[in-house]
Amino acid sequence: MEEDSIKQILKQVVNITDEDWETLKVGSPGVYKFFTRIEDVAKNRIVAEVVESKYCAAGLQVGQQIVIEGGTLVPDKSTAPLCMRAIGPLTGFVNTILEMLVAGEDPNERVFMTAECLDPGLEAGGLGKVKFKVRVEPV
Repeated sequence: MEEDSIKQILKQVVNITDEDWETLKVGSPGVYKFFTRIEDVAKNRIVAEVVESKYCAAGLQVGQQIVIEGGTLVPDKSTAPLCMRAIGPLTGFVNTILEMLVAGEDPNERVFMTAECLDPGLEAGGLGKVKFKVRVEPV
């Protein structure tokens, strides 16, 4: 995407000033690069599907999904309850996937594909435990 288009998007979405636009280009090259590849990012969605759930107080069940598009959680497309202990660990996965999309790599070829919620489970002093398989699919 061309620089003028990126600038216009950021003006519309976050109301960036011209001065801060210049700061972004120099001081945040990764974020700038992200926006140059935003069209590629937008062609994909991140899906974290529950593959195991035991004693989950939030009610997450096998088969439910948390859906993320463009780095933003999409509640209307998610079928899983939105639990902070589940969403937090997904952040690292989302960041890695976005990095791979921006680099033009296949994010489904990651080494680590499974995320776990922050509850340590009954065996470790908590109660529940939920595991997610994280994948990327076309929109």
